[in-house]
Amino acid sequence: MEDKRHLLKQPLHGIYIPILLILGGTLIFGVEYLPYSIAFIVIVCSTQIFLALKRASSMHKTKWQDFELIDKTIIAPMTSIYRFKLARDDEVLDIPTGHHLACCFTINGKDEVRYYSPISNQFDAGFFDILVKHYEKGVVTRRLAQLAEGQTVKFRGPVGNLDYQPNMAKELGLIAGGSGITPILQVITSIITNPDDHTKISLLFANETEKDILLRAEIDEIASRYPDLKVQYTVTRPTDSWKGSVGYVNKEMIEKFMPENNGANRIFICGPPEMKKSLAKITEELGWQKDSLFLF
Repeated sequence: MEDKRHLLKQPLHGIYIPILLILGGTLIFGVEYLPYSIAFIVIVCSTQIFLALKRASSMHKTKWQDFELIDKTIIAPMTSIYRFKLARDDEVLDIPTGHHLACCFTINGKDEVRYYSPISNQFDAGFFDILVKHYEKGVVTRRLAQLAEGQTVKFRGPVGNLDYQPNMAKELGLIAGGSGITPILQVITSIITNPDDHTKISLLFANETEKDILLRAEIDEIASRYPDLKVQYTVTRPTDSWKGSVGYVNKEMIEKFMPENNGANRIFICGPPEMKKSLAKITEELGWQKDSLFLF
């Protein structure tokens, strides 16, 4: 059933129809009252425009905006979560599932742009979080690591091509490598917070070592609460106590842990370029069609 509660907030019902009613009522009572009605309409419309501008998102799709760093948390070796303040305490960063934010630093006279997926959800108001894995030669990640609270960073967005729709697949296979878990986690969050989305999820998450598994506690907590989410980890350098899979994601892992290739299911992949290239070839060999695959 269609939700009618916000009907009056739509332009046709919230502006045009009330104006017509006011003008029509004025003409009934007397044309001499028309200037007063017009003045009243101008005041009301100006107020509505002002309130709409105040409610506008502080994140612009094409224009760079400065956002203040308010917190920085190290969660794993060479990996941190950065929290940035939105313009209003009640504002929520509303971007499409699986999309990114562009981050820009001017370094040695050149704009260096990198893309990060927010890990905050639609219930987090007043801020947004990005998870960043630092690299020894990373130009932008090094600058991020040097930031102090109170300093600002330029962002714009959202950026991305994924058009996720609830129930677009009966079963959804998600393959992530390293920090590629961030857009994948967006997809998982979107599904589990939507009671009308009944998609079953299988996550295969690859890392170098067990200590490198980002947000593992959060992922395991989600999996414990949602039986339709199955999680499998694989590492390339296991310890003696490791009980998950071992090695890079290969054909056997996809056949074992990903959904059946039956036309009703899909696979999303996010990770380093070489990983995506390898998995694109493997999934093609397994008969997955391009319209059933998405590579971030």
